[in-house]
Amino acid sequence: MNVQIYTKGYCPYCDRAKEFFAARGIAYDEINIERDPAEYDALKARTQHMTVPQIFIDGNFIGGYTDMIAKVKTGELSF
Repeated sequence: MNVQIYTKGYCPYCDRAKEFFAARGIAYDEINIERDPAEYDALKARTQHMTVPQIFIDGNFIGGYTDMIAKVKTGELSF
């Protein structure tokens, strides 16, 4: 499983997403969008989401932290 989490410095939901994966022993790549504004602009254009975290699993956009948790609760995602 390839997990990417786009984050920024102060972001409680980013921290929750990272804690979620860490608690399950799932490795993830963290991309801090504050370090590369052009990357963030491209990400917003790609996903149409303006907030972080933005979570991708195996290249598929999952959404933010609350989107991911909702999908876990409905069984759409399982780990």
